[in-house]
Order: sequence, then C-alpha cells, then structure tokens
Amino acid sequence: MGNTKVTILINQRPYHIDKSNISADEIRGLVSAAPDYEVWKIIKSPDPEGQLPVDDQLVTGEIEVKNGDKFRAVPPGTFGDY
Repeated sequence: MGNTKVTILINQRPYHIDKSNISADEIRGLVSAAPDYEVWKIIKSPDPEGQLPVDDQLVTGEIEVKNGDKFRAVPPGTFGDY
C-alpha cells in the first residue's frame, strides 16, 4: 500500500494527514484546542447562524475520513445549551 494522504478542513483550515482514520483527540491536537472542546463533523454546511447543527455529527472517538471532510472544534456547550 502506498502512503495515504487525506486533506480535511478543521475550523475552515486545511490539514493534511497520512491515514484514513482520526480521533477527536487528534483533531483537537491539530488545532491546539483544549481537551474539553467538542469536535463536530460537518455533514451539511453552513447551518443558519445561531441554530443548532441539525445534521452534524459529534465525534467522540475515532472516525473514518476522506478528502474534503469538514470538522469544527468548539468550546463545550456551543451547541445544545440555549
């Protein structure tokens, strides 16, 4: 197998990784986010400002990624506390 290069977007910035799975902790590490930050995979974007992400997926463990996948790392409670 050759090297796998995957480009993902985290908080609208591209990151290049060399594997097809990544954990929420690794995503937080790429953007230097605090350990309690939530990681969300953006399924449909953008959500209307101020609304909860209806289709987005909260990432708590490891997730398979492919080129162009979008994520956001946000402070806890950004979505869900209203």
